[in-house]
Amino acid sequence: MVDFVTIPASNHQTITLGFDSQTNFVLAEQIAKLIGAGVTAGTIVTEFDTSGTPTLPAGVTGAVVQTEAPLVTLPPGYTIDLVTKPGPAVVLDPAASGQIILSNVNTDLTFLGSGSGTVIAGGGDNRLSVDGSGSWSLYTGSGNDIILAVGAVNATIGAGAGDNAIVLGSGTDLITSTGNDSISGGTGAETVDASGASSDFVQANASKLLFIGGAGGTTILGGTGSDTYFGSAGSTGKQLITGGSAGNNFLFAGDGAATLVGGGNNDQLFAYGSSAQLLIAGSGNETLSAALSAGSDTVQAGSGNDQLIGGAGADTFIGGSGNATVTPGFGGQVFAFINHAAGGTELVQGIFDPSSIQIDLQGYGPNAIANALASQTVTNGSISITLTDGTKVTFQDVTSLNRSNFT
Repeated sequence: MVDFVTIPASNHQTITLGFDSQTNFVLAEQIAKLIGAGVTAGTIVTEFDTSGTPTLPAGVTGAVVQTEAPLVTLPPGYTIDLVTKPGPAVVLDPAASGQIILSNVNTDLTFLGSGSGTVIAGGGDNRLSVDGSGSWSLYTGSGNDIILAVGAVNATIGAGAGDNAIVLGSGTDLITSTGNDSISGGTGAETVDASGASSDFVQANASKLLFIGGAGGTTILGGTGSDTYFGSAGSTGKQLITGGSAGNNFLFAGDGAATLVGGGNNDQLFAYGSSAQLLIAGSGNETLSAALSAGSDTVQAGSGNDQLIGGAGADTFIGGSGNATVTPGFGGQVFAFINHAAGGTELVQGIFDPSSIQIDLQGYGPNAIANALASQTVTNGSISITLTDGTKVTFQDVTSLNRSNFT
């Protein structure tokens, strides 16, 4: 569906622009009213590209109506371009502040800017590139778009329903994602609202990312920054989320299949919902929790000092090379160790029924269980076993293990 806005021209003609996005139509309608009021008051003068762009008197803003010209370079004083030309149309800005670019639904807009302002595309496949240090609002329609907001630009971006690529710089950015979007962060800070998106792929790079997920699938590759992820409480697509190496990542899965991977120190990872999810600790000291999950989750320790917390499902805890403290949940729990991938220490606390303990030894050889049972020692009312790769496991307030405790 296409909605249209009209703007009066200085020569008593009418300029009509169509928008295939309701959000863009509402924004364009507000801007059209302001332009129309300026034309009526004589503070804005419209000039069609077929008649040239004369010099403006002081205090007057020029608006180019781009009907035929494939390329327009806005001259001094002209900070508005209303693009009705069908097909490809290029606009080069005058590096001025407060620019306004509106394009029609059947225009494929290319805009190169370095000042500040607002670009609202009616539709088509658009290429928007802004740099410098200004503030920009960039909105595209349902086509397949490329949006570059690089340098120190602070951008508000509304990517449309198509397949979009967004590249960011060192500024502070707000992105509303509604399509299939690929987002590349820079060194700044970005907030991505993907609650209405089809799917998103994010390379966080050195940025500080806040991502709010929706019903679509999400892949986030953390870089050298710190990342925060909130999945949707509704049904979601697959989620693969890795935190940044700067640590202090907060990753909270939504419903559905999810893999969360820590990236640095002081990360917090949370499983959620009823689907089986995977939490993997990074190299720092991390907290991995399935306490809010009813699924059969897998929680894997890393090389740091980790806290592993179970939930209501039948969870599996995989030992790492660091020091892990495990608090199981209320489902059937499995404590798994992989030869040469473990090697650390693990303290399991909160066991109320020793017969519920299930230990899975992988890759330790045919005598692994017998060797583990033979290594049992009891200290201060808690039993420990030592595996052949040096892994030491202690079950607090448990005094004996037998063959039935091994899978």
